[in-house]
Formats: sequence, C-alpha cells, structure tokens
Amino acid sequence: MAAAKTPNYEQNVPDTVYGYVAARSQGGVPMTQAGRFESTAPFRAEERVRERAKEYARQAGLTVTAESRLGFAVAGSPAAYEQLTTGRIVSYEVRQRVEMSRERSVTHLDIIGDRQPRALGIGAAPGEDAIEAVALEEPRVPMRLHPATADPPTVANFHLSLPDDVARLLNATPAHEQGRVGRGVKVAMVDTGEASHAYFTAHDYDVARTVAVVPGTDAAEDPVGHGTGESANIFAVAPGVRLRPYRASNRGGVLIAAMGAFLRAKARHPQVLTNSWGTRARFPEDGPLPELDRLWALEIRDALEQGIVVVFAAGNGHFSIEPQVPGVLSVGGVFSGPQGELRASDYTSGYASPWFDGVVVPTVSGLVGLAPLAQYLMLPIPPGCKIDVEESHADDGTTHNDGWALFSGSSAAAPQIAGAAALLLEARPGLTPDEVADALARTATDVTTGTNAFDIPARHGPDEATGAGLVNVSAALDFVLTHHHP
Repeated sequence: MAAAKTPNYEQNVPDTVYGYVAARSQGGVPMTQAGRFESTAPFRAEERVRERAKEYARQAGLTVTAESRLGFAVAGSPAAYEQLTTGRIVSYEVRQRVEMSRERSVTHLDIIGDRQPRALGIGAAPGEDAIEAVALEEPRVPMRLHPATADPPTVANFHLSLPDDVARLLNATPAHEQGRVGRGVKVAMVDTGEASHAYFTAHDYDVARTVAVVPGTDAAEDPVGHGTGESANIFAVAPGVRLRPYRASNRGGVLIAAMGAFLRAKARHPQVLTNSWGTRARFPEDGPLPELDRLWALEIRDALEQGIVVVFAAGNGHFSIEPQVPGVLSVGGVFSGPQGELRASDYTSGYASPWFDGVVVPTVSGLVGLAPLAQYLMLPIPPGCKIDVEESHADDGTTHNDGWALFSGSSAAAPQIAGAAALLLEARPGLTPDEVADALARTATDVTTGTNAFDIPARHGPDEATGAGLVNVSAALDFVLTHHHP
C-alpha cells in the first residue's frame, strides 16, 4: 500500500480517545490487508486470542466498550494507547464537509513512532500474538429553550410534511391501511442522539431509551438534532417499529464513537441497523482501499452475515467506504416536486465503487431536496439545537428555537428506506439482507431525469444517480408476499 501523506501534526489530543483493536485473524491474513470481502470468516478471531487481546488492552488501561467476532471497540486516555502501542498520539486538522454539507476544520488523531505503520489512524501493538492492529476512530460526518410543539410551524417554502407526505410519495400509505406498519421489528440507529419531542409522543411512536456510547454524555440529549430529526423518517414509513437509538457523539455533537456504537448496536441483533454518517475520502478515488477502511468494511460485513439489514446514507457530495461495502443497502436521493414530478437530487452522492466490483452506490433512493441546502422535509428536533439555529439562519421559515427545521439529504433518505425494510421484515421475518435489497430495487420507480451531486445523470434503468430509483413500499411488499414463502 502506498504510504499516506504525512499531515501537519499537533498536540490537540482529547483526554479520552476512542478506537478499535483488531484481534489476530484465524485465517492468517490481517484485517488491514483484506483483499476479499465476500465473507468475514477468515478474519474472525479465536475466542482465546480475542480474550488475550482484550487483556493486553485492559492492562494498558483501556476500557472495552463493545466487541464482535473480529475485534473490539475501546476507550481510554492517550497514555493508555501509548502504553499499548509504544507509539504517540497526535492530532491533525482536516477541512471537510460536516453536518448539512457545511465545511469546517475537524480534528483527527494518529499514532506515530518508530514501530508504527505509515497509515493514518492505524497503530501496531507489542502483543502481536493476539493483536493485528490498533485503529483510532475517525470523526464521522452526519449526512444531517422551551418545549417544542407536536405540530410544525407554517412556512411558505415548498416542503414535505411528516408523516403523511413521505408515506404517500413512497407509496407506504396503502400498506399502512392494510395494517402493515412494521410492528415488532427492531430498528437500531447510530447517530448524534435522540431527544424527546412532542411530535413523537403525539404519534405514540415506540422509542427505546438511548444508549450513550461516549462516557459523560447525556442519553436524553442530542446537541446537533441530526439523530432526532432523521429518526422521524423511519416512523413515517414504519410507524409501528421499535426504535433503538445509539448516541455516538460527544458533548459537542461530533460523532467520535460511531464504530463503537455500531458494534454495540450489532451485538443486540436488531433486524435493521440504519446509519446516516460516513468517513471522509476523495472522489474519485484511484488509490487502494485504506487499511482503516478495511477494518470497518469487515465489521459491517459481519453484521450482514448475522442477518441484519444494514442501511447507510450514500452521502451529500461525500464519498465514503460504508455505503460501498458489498451487501449494504445504500440510499441516495430523489426530489419530488410540487406536481409530483421526479428527478435525481443534485444534493446526494452516487458512483460506481472503485474498490468493490459490481457495487454501485446508491442501491435505491428516498426523498431528498435539492442543492444548495436541501431544505425539504419539516423535521422535529430539540429546540435551540445546532440544526435548529443553522437552518433558521438559512431562511427555512422556522425560528432558531422552535424545535423544527427544514432539512433533508441522504441522511433522511436512509431511515426512510430502513422503515421500508422493516415493513418487508414484518411481512416476511426470514428475509435476508440481500432479499430485502432485491425486493426494494426490483419494484422501485425508475427516475430518468436530473443529476446527482457528482453531476452524473439519471437514465432509464439502474444508474449511479438514483440506483434502481425511488422506493415503492407497497410494490416491494407485494413482491415479497408473492415471491417469498414463510
């Protein structure tokens, strides 16, 4: 692998650092050198090896926060990582797209030293009989005080209201009228948090207590508002599901423990696991798959192999590893205009994967607004949160502390499609992730006009602008009821 360009290192390292330890693979090939992703079996660690790796981490002072068959998430002081790796934790700044496609400088961490590989975020450990690599979490990007009211404000801007407009345009309303609401299906969501809101209470939605992964953060808070707002999209399509939210953000709302939260969610075996965030990468990418991304790709594949439908947002002009992992249900955007006309959203990402043969992002699309701000869906959020303030300042027609904002993006489309998957799984609980994706793709409404964020045009048939097209929930439901037997 080509050596990564050395950034300008600084000493702006937080007191607590979140990371991942890859236990030694039983197949002999390290996770960081994975070249095939059809199965995670060769990369799983024997239990005794995994236990020995955990003991090395604990002796260094790290806390194991979640684990899988491949490795485990950890948290601890910089000194603990330095004891485990004999390297040094440093920081560097990266200017990147963040929530709602704004841009700002984001702090990333690296492990450096004589024994450390030249791969950003990856370190080596002396316990090589049990540990393949130590990886530091990258800050993930969300793909987006008085009590809020259950009803949204009236604004002049053209927009869609939840739940009715989203249910109607995704053709979920006929399914709801037949009693298909996703009842009994567990949907996990990793995001910035899930705050209580009168909107959810008024609709009697089933929201479990949030799991806060970052110590010292309040499970009842969502400082950004991203997770709270986007979760409303799940219920618009599947009002009967049980939502299990996982807060991966720190007190400032930055997603610093997304993979740790993903592992925690995966361990609880939800039927659907939806994620509206991703890593940073250049587009187009012509280099090899980075070592850090190989670790994450295998952990995501492991969830799919356990029968979990894994949904990832395609991105809003972002290019990330997560939606490209084979088997992931990746979601892009389609804009439905005032007269119901459909076009590809120029706000969302779409492309052929340079790393996985035959993978095109997105698989299908949900409802998303248009550039530059995609102010399209009226979503409930904590009053005065970051999105409440920013969207009102961008003239969405709401106020900065009313608990409502107009926004969308692939972050909104992904939970819409997670809701669609839940309806299929309610009807046919034995469906595999591939069967769910196939049903949604086969029955989607083809979109033939518009271009995506990378200026790739929609055309007849599956394409890189919208995937198979806009999801048609009732048609997908009819397909699985007709073609799959319990």
